[in-house]
Amino acid sequence: MRILIFGPPGVGKGTQAQLLAEKYNLLRISTGDLLREEVSLSSPTGRKVEQFLKKGHLVPDDIMFEIVDNILIENKDQDILFDGFPRNLNQARSLEKSLAQLGQRIDLAFQMHLDEDEIVKRLVNRRYCLKCGRIYNYITNPPKNNDLCDFDKQKLSKRDDDTEEITRKRLRIYETETRPLIGYYKSLNIYREVNAQGSKEVILDEISSIVDDYLNVKCRSN
Repeated sequence: MRILIFGPPGVGKGTQAQLLAEKYNLLRISTGDLLREEVSLSSPTGRKVEQFLKKGHLVPDDIMFEIVDNILIENKDQDILFDGFPRNLNQARSLEKSLAQLGQRIDLAFQMHLDEDEIVKRLVNRRYCLKCGRIYNYITNPPKNNDLCDFDKQKLSKRDDDTEEITRKRLRIYETETRPLIGYYKSLNIYREVNAQGSKEVILDEISSIVDDYLNVKCRSN
């Protein structure tokens, strides 16, 4: 199974991806995490990536797929969840080609949506764990122990781009670059829309219901 979750920054894609990956034993491919790991390695690619991230810009597709294609090949027998990827039509088509070469395709594409002001409020309150990558939010998904990760007790960090100014800039980029994916995945009859206003448990139940229905139909057809 190959599913993906996309939507504006701050709607809770990472939280839902984490929960779904655990529930369905999916390999979660978060390009954000992959890019930050590349930056931390101080590789030539990582140094290029760092400049784009600091400015709130999207990383060019050729750099992105240099990283993603290797992951797909290494994990071709694993069920996969794409978290926040692809981010534009070119990436979507390239991903489709990469998967086709492995005899695979995207089965479900979820778009999470939320009011812009709510997104800004959420992002300035977002924190993440440098060690395990788990994401928290002081409004919607707070840690149990102040600024510490619930799982490994590491101090939580704030991303440099989680400011109101950069967030609104990223939202403009989303409208231009990523929103066209809605029409693309509708044309493939795999698009599903999710309201991100509810609690993480309610949203997980909604997405899980759709995934379960898909798996049941697939099982019967086999």
